[in-house]
Amino acid sequence: MKNIIPIILIITAFLVSCESNEDFLAENPKGQLFPDNFLNNETELELMNTSLYAIFARTMNWPYESMEIKLASSDDILGTGNQRPYYNQMEVNMDITVGADNDIQLGWERAYNTINQANAIINNYHNADDTVAEDKLNAWAAQAHFIRAFTYFWLVRFYNNIPLITSAFVPDVDKKVTCSSSRDVYDLIVSDLQFAEKWLPVSWTGYMKKGGAVTKGAAKSILAKVYLQMAGFPVKGGVEYYEKSRDKAKEVIDNSSEYGYALRDHFYQVWDPYWSAYEIPEDEVILWIEHTIDDYSRRAPLASRPIEFGGWEFMVTENGFFNRFPEGERKNFTFITDFYVNGGQHYSYKDLTCKHPCYRKLWADDLSDGWDWENRNDPSSLWATNMTQTANWYSSRPDIIMRYSDVLLTYAEAKARTDGPDALAYQCLNDVRNRAYKGVGTTEASVSGLNTTDFIDAVVWERAYEFAGFEYSARWFDLQRLELVEKATTDWRDETESKYFLMKQYTKKDYFLPVPSKEVTLNPNLANNNP
Repeated sequence: MKNIIPIILIITAFLVSCESNEDFLAENPKGQLFPDNFLNNETELELMNTSLYAIFARTMNWPYESMEIKLASSDDILGTGNQRPYYNQMEVNMDITVGADNDIQLGWERAYNTINQANAIINNYHNADDTVAEDKLNAWAAQAHFIRAFTYFWLVRFYNNIPLITSAFVPDVDKKVTCSSSRDVYDLIVSDLQFAEKWLPVSWTGYMKKGGAVTKGAAKSILAKVYLQMAGFPVKGGVEYYEKSRDKAKEVIDNSSEYGYALRDHFYQVWDPYWSAYEIPEDEVILWIEHTIDDYSRRAPLASRPIEFGGWEFMVTENGFFNRFPEGERKNFTFITDFYVNGGQHYSYKDLTCKHPCYRKLWADDLSDGWDWENRNDPSSLWATNMTQTANWYSSRPDIIMRYSDVLLTYAEAKARTDGPDALAYQCLNDVRNRAYKGVGTTEASVSGLNTTDFIDAVVWERAYEFAGFEYSARWFDLQRLELVEKATTDWRDETESKYFLMKQYTKKDYFLPVPSKEVTLNPNLANNNP
């Protein structure tokens, strides 16, 4: 992310931290190459943080080799299996296959590499006590705490009980590590984010600002989401954590002008490929991954492009979800049902092997004027004549991890689940609904006078629609925490093809992935992480 630092320094940091793609618990003593006096000045702190952001970006950006294949168990996404079969296998609830196990292994490795790098900073930054002022020193450490917290938050929602590593790798010890309870992992996440929100600045300057360094507002926003998740399954913290989530989300809303947060006027503007950080004084983007046009991104056009047009179509839309989706600008931009190629030749999705609407919102890129949404009704536009213009895995558009609309909906749900919705909760819900319908400032989609149960239901579905389709697994994590996976995969499904019929009914154990088999081979103590 902070890509202004000379590449030689980044390479050096990688070597020092011993970041690699080798198995997490293999005999490779990651973290033990630090001399006692390393991180004893601000230059070295900057160097290590730059490397940490780079490793974190690889964890979150990789095209398909990650734990996110699990999101195909959700109700907004189908994996057709026409190209990469693991997504369809997840959808129909098959046991993990060899191919899927390899994918989640790679995702696991990258996540723990990120944690290892963060641990190195957290455990050594006090070496600079005598050379760096306390507030500046803690601001460097706070970035590592934030990234470690987010990475553990990423892992624990996919795996539940996982190794909780907070120190350097020690081969003889770490081969005996066991899976900690998800509650223990969440406690560390909360502690890390509390440190981050205390010491991170409201904003950065220079290359750190443009590179996407994490901020106080981002820490508070993620913490509100963590509390919301902890209120539900499997931690089941209940009202206590809904209250914590409510209060933390309100902190962000009350200080949104200071933090620079606001909804963009129209939903499609969120996906502008030409967006540059901080060019909008008050913006919707809270947390993002910066990368260049040469980087892979799983949120690039090929993910939801039909195979007839060079795509992989491992992310198409479930019919029932598409039919329930509210009409308006957001639906028009989120999905694509008609395809125009070769000078305007038209295909309906029903003519193609995918047989389902695809997700349009990730198609935006900046290759050869491929972005042509606003001219879509012009018969001569690329949108109407040559959609294959954007067929690739690459995009220089930053990958957005969290948006302000999520904070608004988090407050609305958490407030309703504690003491009922108030005026602010209605405003948060209606602001998102109206923006989705015709744009900020309209009121036609507003709701009022709902009982608490109906209001909560409206918020949960609004989040499903707002973050549908591979937006950092938001829908899957909601179904998981609210214990709705069983209903979503049965009552809410509208699929007639046998390839989408469940192989077995979901149980709570199926909510999570098993620890990858390579890790279990190295350390049998990691087996059965979801008894």
